[in-house]
Amino acid sequence: MGVKRHSLAWKIVVSNTLLVVLAVFLMVVLEFQKDRKLLESNTRHELSHEVVTGAVLLEGSKVEELIQGSSGQGREEVAKTLESLLNETPSVTRLYILVRETTGEPRLVMLSGSEAEAKFAPVIKANMGYVLAKQKPIETPIYKNDEGRWISSFCPIRDHRGRVVAVMGGDLLASGLRLETREKFESMLLTGLGAALVSVVLGLLITRNVTRPLKTMTKSAALIASGNLNICLNLKRGDEIGELGDSFNMMVEKLAIANKERERLYAEVLRKEKLEQEIRLAAQIQQSFLPASFPWSPHYRANARSVAADVVGGDFYDFVELSENQIGIVIGDVAGRGIAAAVYMARVISDFRAVALRADSPREALEKLNHLLFSRSTRGIFVTMTYLVLDSSTGELKYSSGGHLPALLRRGGTGRVEVLDEDSGFPLGIVSRASLGERVLKLESDDELLLVTDGVVEGLCACHDVFNFDKLVEIFEYRRSHENGVVDAVFEEIARASTAGVQQDDMTVLTLGWKTEQKLVTIL
Repeated sequence: MGVKRHSLAWKIVVSNTLLVVLAVFLMVVLEFQKDRKLLESNTRHELSHEVVTGAVLLEGSKVEELIQGSSGQGREEVAKTLESLLNETPSVTRLYILVRETTGEPRLVMLSGSEAEAKFAPVIKANMGYVLAKQKPIETPIYKNDEGRWISSFCPIRDHRGRVVAVMGGDLLASGLRLETREKFESMLLTGLGAALVSVVLGLLITRNVTRPLKTMTKSAALIASGNLNICLNLKRGDEIGELGDSFNMMVEKLAIANKERERLYAEVLRKEKLEQEIRLAAQIQQSFLPASFPWSPHYRANARSVAADVVGGDFYDFVELSENQIGIVIGDVAGRGIAAAVYMARVISDFRAVALRADSPREALEKLNHLLFSRSTRGIFVTMTYLVLDSSTGELKYSSGGHLPALLRRGGTGRVEVLDEDSGFPLGIVSRASLGERVLKLESDDELLLVTDGVVEGLCACHDVFNFDKLVEIFEYRRSHENGVVDAVFEEIARASTAGVQQDDMTVLTLGWKTEQKLVTIL
């Protein structure tokens, strides 16, 4: 048994009816609330105005005579004042004057607007005390007692010296507010329902006019799904339905074009996948240029790690065994990142290994390498490098820098970290003859060197200041005996400090430690 389906026209009419009724109901409720609040606000304003006016008129000797129990002309003037105020505002039910007895209870000294003494609700007593204490006018919410629903207003009355000696009060019967607002509500509701009925009838007529051409489109779409692309709708209308028919015809014309585009995109995806495979292969090839293991000696031990910002990058490090007791250590950073930097880096490592084995000093090696790079100069690409040669038997360290960041030296005896910020020279591959400096350093037992590329310092500092070594120095000092080592500690701190979640530059960290004793060295 098939599922029973309702026509689109029926669904539109029903949903439109519900929406209209809901809209009318909400509009009536909101208008009712608005009118009720406005009526109550105006009523409160009238009552408050009369009470404040009466308090101002009774300030001075008149109220003092009334409080003292005088029955002379002063009392008559007070009574006339209250009667005059009541006549001006018929909606106010009664006005009265209250004073507080020594027992704390209010005492009525004058009442106008009712033959019997008013039955004061507890809220009046409480508000009278508040007025006497705070010395300012107040209004009460609507409250209920035996006589009905009321709104009260109070204002302090002062004597001729400015002291509050009594309270002027006024009551307004609020029961009529509900009746008046209910009548308005019923009137608005009837009007809204009439408008809703008219809207439903108009909606039905408009819906039938819309759904007829849609049925035609449905049948045509079924034919197109079966493979017939020779469909052309003839809906001569000047509204949105006519535009929909034109779009339908245009859709049929573009199906063939879309099919060809799909084939082109599929070929593009295949080409992109092939390119990604080639890039991953390039990353594996580039990784093979870096040392697979670190050199070891009873006197020294090294550790390093390089992480590219893209699949491939331009950072590198290397170790070259120059003799039995001498080892060369290099760290470098090719300007830029990505495939261009990776290709340049591969050539730099190849050239460096060639010149390092034939050079007598770090400076000579870097100057020869600079000449080679400049002779094959590629506009906009250069490299910064630091090359160190360690004599493992004596601890003598010679090093030269071509525009690279300074190395950090942590003394084994004191744990103090020094920044070897001597002149770093000029980056390699920019000028034909680069005059570089060379330094000689005598390492003591347990001394350790830390070298990084600029991506590490940028990753540690939120301000991306490549010359701010404070955080790097802090890590180097703190991880002196940490089991994970300095290299791991630096990358862990970079992961914690990263907020963007995207690595901006290649990062390389290298450590070298030296010890005089003939035993394994734990490098941090």
